[in-house]
Amino acid sequence: MIEIIVYGIIVIIFVVLLFKNMRLTIKNLDLIEKNLQVHIDRAILSDKLNIEMQKSGLQNDDFLSFISKSRDMAFEYIESVQLGIDKFIVDVEPEIAYFDEYGIVGSAFPHYNSMKKISIAYKELKNLLPKDYDKL
Repeated sequence: MIEIIVYGIIVIIFVVLLFKNMRLTIKNLDLIEKNLQVHIDRAILSDKLNIEMQKSGLQNDDFLSFISKSRDMAFEYIESVQLGIDKFIVDVEPEIAYFDEYGIVGSAFPHYNSMKKISIAYKELKNLLPKDYDKL
Protein backbone atom coordinates (compact mmCIF):
# COMPACT_ATOMS: atom_id res chain seq x y z
CA MET A 1 0.00 0.00 0.00
CA ILE A 2 2.79 2.41 0.85
CA GLU A 3 4.46 1.50 -2.42
CA ILE A 4 1.35 2.58 -4.34
CA ILE A 5 1.23 5.91 -2.47
CA VAL A 6 4.95 6.56 -3.11
CA TYR A 7 4.51 5.52 -6.73
CA GLY A 8 1.49 7.87 -7.03
CA ILE A 9 3.46 10.82 -5.53
CA ILE A 10 6.36 10.20 -7.89
CA VAL A 11 3.98 10.08 -10.88
CA ILE A 12 2.29 13.32 -9.75
CA ILE A 13 5.68 15.04 -9.30
CA PHE A 14 6.77 13.78 -12.72
CA VAL A 15 3.58 15.10 -14.39
CA VAL A 16 3.90 18.51 -12.64
CA LEU A 17 7.54 18.80 -13.72
CA LEU A 18 6.61 17.77 -17.27
CA PHE A 19 3.99 20.54 -17.47
CA LYS A 20 6.41 23.12 -16.03
CA ASN A 21 9.04 22.07 -18.55
CA MET A 22 6.56 22.42 -21.44
CA ARG A 23 5.47 25.86 -20.18
CA LEU A 24 9.09 27.07 -19.92
CA THR A 25 9.84 25.71 -23.39
CA ILE A 26 6.90 27.66 -24.82
CA LYS A 27 8.05 30.84 -23.02
CA ASN A 28 11.59 30.31 -24.28
CA LEU A 29 10.38 29.94 -27.89
CA ASP A 30 8.28 33.09 -27.52
CA LEU A 31 11.29 35.03 -26.21
CA ILE A 32 13.46 33.75 -29.06
CA GLU A 33 10.85 34.95 -31.54
CA LYS A 34 10.67 38.39 -29.91
CA ASN A 35 14.46 38.66 -29.81
CA LEU A 36 14.66 37.80 -33.52
CA GLN A 37 12.03 40.43 -34.31
CA VAL A 38 13.99 43.07 -32.37
CA HIS A 39 17.15 42.26 -34.36
CA ILE A 40 15.24 42.48 -37.64
CA ASP A 41 13.67 45.82 -36.63
CA ARG A 42 17.08 47.19 -35.60
CA ALA A 43 18.60 46.18 -38.94
CA ILE A 44 15.74 47.83 -40.84
CA LEU A 45 16.09 51.04 -38.82
CA SER A 46 19.82 51.07 -39.33
CA ASP A 47 19.39 50.73 -43.09
CA LYS A 48 16.79 53.51 -43.18
CA LEU A 49 19.03 55.77 -41.11
CA ASN A 50 21.97 55.19 -43.44
CA ILE A 51 19.80 55.95 -46.47
CA GLU A 52 18.49 59.16 -44.89
CA MET A 53 21.99 60.28 -43.92
CA GLN A 54 23.16 59.76 -47.49
CA LYS A 55 20.14 61.66 -48.84
CA SER A 56 20.59 64.62 -46.51
CA GLY A 57 24.29 64.90 -47.27
CA LEU A 58 25.51 64.39 -43.74
CA GLN A 59 28.74 62.83 -44.82
CA ASN A 60 31.80 62.52 -42.65
CA ASP A 61 33.75 65.02 -44.78
CA ASP A 62 31.00 67.63 -44.39
CA PHE A 63 31.04 67.17 -40.64
CA LEU A 64 34.83 67.50 -40.46
CA SER A 65 34.64 70.63 -42.63
CA PHE A 66 32.03 72.09 -40.29
CA ILE A 67 34.24 71.33 -37.27
CA SER A 68 37.26 72.91 -38.95
CA LYS A 69 35.35 76.08 -39.89
CA SER A 70 33.90 76.34 -36.39
CA ARG A 71 37.35 76.01 -34.86
CA ASP A 72 38.77 78.68 -37.16
CA MET A 73 35.89 81.04 -36.35
CA ALA A 74 36.42 80.43 -32.64
CA PHE A 75 40.14 81.22 -32.90
CA GLU A 76 39.39 84.42 -34.86
CA TYR A 77 36.85 85.46 -32.24
CA ILE A 78 39.24 84.77 -29.37
CA GLU A 79 41.99 86.69 -31.13
CA SER A 80 39.73 89.73 -31.71
CA VAL A 81 38.62 89.66 -28.08
CA GLN A 82 42.20 89.51 -26.88
CA LEU A 83 43.15 92.42 -29.16
CA GLY A 84 40.17 94.42 -27.85
CA ILE A 85 41.06 93.75 -24.24
CA ASP A 86 44.69 94.66 -24.94
CA LYS A 87 43.57 97.93 -26.59
CA PHE A 88 41.37 98.66 -23.60
CA ILE A 89 44.25 98.10 -21.20
CA VAL A 90 46.64 100.25 -23.28
CA ASP A 91 44.07 103.07 -23.58
CA VAL A 92 42.84 103.07 -20.00
CA GLU A 93 45.70 101.85 -17.82
CA PRO A 94 47.52 105.20 -17.51
CA GLU A 95 44.26 106.97 -16.68
CA ILE A 96 43.27 104.40 -14.09
CA ALA A 97 46.75 104.43 -12.56
CA TYR A 98 46.54 108.24 -12.30
CA PHE A 99 43.06 108.02 -10.81
CA ASP A 100 44.11 105.35 -8.31
CA GLU A 101 47.03 107.47 -7.17
CA TYR A 102 45.61 111.02 -7.26
CA GLY A 103 41.85 111.30 -7.53
CA ILE A 104 38.30 110.31 -6.72
CA VAL A 105 35.68 109.89 -9.47
CA GLY A 106 33.66 113.04 -10.01
CA SER A 107 35.53 115.20 -7.51
CA ALA A 108 37.32 117.38 -10.06
CA PHE A 109 37.01 118.46 -13.72
CA PRO A 110 40.25 116.78 -15.00
CA HIS A 111 38.65 113.39 -14.43
CA TYR A 112 36.02 114.09 -17.08
CA ASN A 113 38.40 113.39 -19.99
CA SER A 114 39.67 110.25 -18.32
CA MET A 115 36.17 108.94 -17.75
CA LYS A 116 35.30 109.80 -21.36
CA LYS A 117 38.22 107.67 -22.63
CA ILE A 118 37.17 104.84 -20.32
CA SER A 119 33.61 105.05 -21.60
CA ILE A 120 34.68 104.93 -25.28
CA ALA A 121 37.05 102.00 -24.67
CA TYR A 122 34.32 100.20 -22.72
CA LYS A 123 31.86 100.60 -25.60
CA GLU A 124 34.41 99.24 -28.09
CA LEU A 125 35.05 96.28 -25.80
CA LYS A 126 31.33 95.68 -25.39
CA ASN A 127 30.87 95.58 -29.21
CA LEU A 128 33.11 92.50 -29.32
CA LEU A 129 30.44 90.52 -27.47
CA PRO A 130 27.59 88.87 -29.39
CA LYS A 131 24.41 90.95 -29.73
CA ASP A 132 22.36 88.50 -27.62
CA TYR A 133 25.05 88.06 -24.95
CA ASP A 134 22.89 89.54 -22.21
CA LYS A 135 20.11 87.02 -23.01
CA LEU A 136 22.31 83.95 -22.54
